Amino acid sequence: MMVDTTMRWRLGIAAVSLSAAVAVYCLARYYPPALLEPLRATQSILAARPELFGSLPSLFYMLAMGLLVGSCAATPGGARLHCALWIGIGLVLELTQHPLVAAPLSSWIPAILGDSVWTLIGPYWLHGTFDPADLLATVVGGASALAILAYTQGNKHEAIS
Repeated sequence: MMVDTTMRWRLGIAAVSLSAAVAVYCLARYYPPALLEPLRATQSILAARPELFGSLPSLFYMLAMGLLVGSCAATPGGARLHCALWIGIGLVLELTQHPLVAAPLSSWIPAILGDSVWTLIGPYWLHGTFDPADLLATVVGGASALAILAYTQGNKHEAIS
């Protein structure tokens, strides 16, 4: 399979960024899904220091997802559009953590999704914290993804097999 070097760089940056964001969520957040119970020991140490990681998970997550969805597009314009749409989704998800929005969502979403799905995603709204810095980090991560997409689309390199 032939993969050009720009795609390899994009996917590499996305993989490192996504790994960093997931590591913080798994190791340093108080309310992980039940699936991550074995990691509870690190959470008691790291989650007590939220300033340690701040809004970096939001930035890394948006950078990774922007690159991944943008890299799947067939055209440069499509890549930018996909990435911009993902930024919008990220901003909406961040805004839904605001108490004025999260409380009503938490009252009617479980009835629509069912208990098994709500158990998995419910902590996002039940225990998530709205932080304007996360909104900024989402925009910065998305803008970084757009910049990387634009730069690598203009600089096609030789294919690597």
